[in-house]
Amino acid sequence: MTCRPYPSQLTADSFTMVAADTPALSSRDQTEIDNELTAFKERMRSLRTRHNSLSPISSIPSEILGAIFVHHAQEIQFLYFPHEPVVLSWLNVVRVCHHWREVALGTPELWATPFLNSSRATEEMLVRSKMAPLNLRGGLVYRMESVQKVFMHVERLQEVSLLFFGGEMYRCIMEFLSELSACSAPKLQSLSLEQGYEPKLRIAIPTSFLAPKLRILKIKYCDISWASTILTGLTVLDIKWLSPECLPTLDELISVLYRMPALHTLVLEHALPTLPLQITSLPRVPRAMNVQLPHLKRLRLVAKVLEVANVLARIELPDSTMLEVQLRCGVSSSENLNQEWNLSLPVISRALESCFKATAKSRRVPRSLRLARLGFDHIHLQYSTVWDPSSWSWSMTESSFLLPEWSVERPVVLDFDFPAETSETILSDLWQLVPMRSLEALYVEGFFACWDGFWIDLLGRGAARNLTYINLRDTETSHTLQDLLISLRSRKHSLARFMGRCSRKRQTFAPALSHLVLDSLGFNPSSLSFTRTSDLFDVLVDRVNQGQGLDHLTITGCMGISAHDVRLLREVVADVDWDEYESVDDHNFEYDHDSFEDDDDDDYGFYGRR
Repeated sequence: MTCRPYPSQLTADSFTMVAADTPALSSRDQTEIDNELTAFKERMRSLRTRHNSLSPISSIPSEILGAIFVHHAQEIQFLYFPHEPVVLSWLNVVRVCHHWREVALGTPELWATPFLNSSRATEEMLVRSKMAPLNLRGGLVYRMESVQKVFMHVERLQEVSLLFFGGEMYRCIMEFLSELSACSAPKLQSLSLEQGYEPKLRIAIPTSFLAPKLRILKIKYCDISWASTILTGLTVLDIKWLSPECLPTLDELISVLYRMPALHTLVLEHALPTLPLQITSLPRVPRAMNVQLPHLKRLRLVAKVLEVANVLARIELPDSTMLEVQLRCGVSSSENLNQEWNLSLPVISRALESCFKATAKSRRVPRSLRLARLGFDHIHLQYSTVWDPSSWSWSMTESSFLLPEWSVERPVVLDFDFPAETSETILSDLWQLVPMRSLEALYVEGFFACWDGFWIDLLGRGAARNLTYINLRDTETSHTLQDLLISLRSRKHSLARFMGRCSRKRQTFAPALSHLVLDSLGFNPSSLSFTRTSDLFDVLVDRVNQGQGLDHLTITGCMGISAHDVRLLREVVADVDWDEYESVDDHNFEYDHDSFEDDDDDDYGFYGRR
């Protein structure tokens, strides 16, 4: 039997041995626990993976799941500019679960649009994209070194789209184009180069380079030779602001279009053949020699009106329900305004008929017209095939910011940069451009120098018979409103007061009108103007008596109208929507000077006693 020593008998060496053994034992125990925890976590991860694999979404094959991720990323990239960090929000899919991360990392197409605002991100995405075709898309800002890294993979480039402002980027792009001339870009389908402003040095597109799949070419403030082999087989040709020496002849342009039978988008802005200033007629050729573009869906031409007409005369537009035509025309000389307009009108009219011509499958007719004056010399028109286009919910002056998907609503857009004195000629001839007998809604905004019969001349004789809706907004002067009220008057038994310049012999204007919107206008109480609220009331009474009363009247932001006026209007219109806006000038502070008699209060001594 061994006797244990009392604590008082333990030596110092014994304490030293115990203290030395305790950390070793503790370390081993902690290591064993850590190993058990690691094994437990791995077991949990394995169980979660097995649990997730039993969910319905996990039954989707990896190839289909990867395609879904690619589609999601493309949607995000479409919604945001390439330089915005939010364009990488699709990366959240890699954080959902281990399986999704593995699928994402194994889908090269998902990483094929490098983020150019980070050199590190560009390098990583180039690695993960493996050999997938690359999309180079630069936003408003990007790193030049990132662009250069992508340019090193010419053989993989599928799309190049860059907005640049000269400087170092100019040299970088010129080096890239030079490399294209020396080697092949077998996967390149789209090339878009746009300088942000007119530069001193322009990018010159090579006359030829090996890009057999190139289908989309968009350039702005860049130059190109019209003899270039690149201008062959394209489906989209978008050229803006060529140098004067690079403008094509009409024969060169038509020759190029002949080499693009599948063309569906043609945009030429300040890139049309020029004409002599003193021209009295447009060149004529047999229609059989015109170029046929059977697949054309969008045509936009911006130039002087005769130059636009000169090109339109040589193009046979298809009778397609998808065709969209945008024309912006200016004048060549202020001395021959009417002559230029008269020469161009038949050509433009014939071209626009293709947008609304009946086809075997459907009949597309203009149901609404939007007319605005954007500036003193700019008339803007949009024709739409729907009654109430969603793209017209904002002010008409914001039309330049319309989204591309809204173009189907407005297949015809016309802009005329003509001096104000020609407005009457242009507006009175508009009904010749597009058939408007089916017009149901009319939106008008901005100042127009109206004349007697403005509304009837605008729509053509009898063309307003189906018009049910008029929206008049912010016309700046009372002339447009005045002529509308005069036109709306009954032609017999009218209660409205007679205006000397109004003829009663014309037919009733807009007999089907049921909804009138007056927005940001001013009523004038002067007896010399036909824009008093009482005039509006009398006109509406006239139409009720003739069986052509309004169902709806909307008044928003109008001056010169009061709650009393609205109460009277509600007696003749069932539904009056008023925002209750009354300007300070609307209050009529009238004083009865006869009431100031000698015995009235005169606290301030204004009336002295004799």
